[in-house]
Amino acid sequence: MHDKISYNESKVLRLLMEDSRMSILDISKKLALNRNTVSGIIKKLNSNIIDRYTVETKEPENSLYIIIETEDINSVDQDKVIEYFELANGNYIVIMNRDALIGSINYTSINMAYRRVINKIPSRIELYCDYCRGTIAGKPQTYETADGTLYFCCNTCKSDYIDRLGAVKSIKK
Repeated sequence: MHDKISYNESKVLRLLMEDSRMSILDISKKLALNRNTVSGIIKKLNSNIIDRYTVETKEPENSLYIIIETEDINSVDQDKVIEYFELANGNYIVIMNRDALIGSINYTSINMAYRRVINKIPSRIELYCDYCRGTIAGKPQTYETADGTLYFCCNTCKSDYIDRLGAVKSIKK
């Protein structure tokens, strides 16, 4: 488990998870933080929390994934493997591209998936409510804005935020 991170560290990390190419200047503007503060936060996150930055490609329409369970990972063509998990029982769950159907595969079980969803909500870090700034203990409530996703600890905070947002918009008109 990671050390507890602050509200601002959590906000910076969430922005980097949405777009790891975001510049320090853009992050500082979005969060109304000093660039030096953001730079320091990123350095701390890089040394304690962030393991690597990755590129996520767009999935083609009607993607097909082959998911197998196998006892021997070495018997699987590594060029066709997207990712794999080593199970506690010694077997492997292997996610492969559709080309894996060509040729022979030694497997215990096989399935096909038409869509791959990667969880965007970090599960190993401290999340804070964007309304009350309290720690989010369970699954967060989310609200999409033009500036990104907001996270709330409960439906009450989310509703209050939306109500206040509506009141502010009506005052500006």
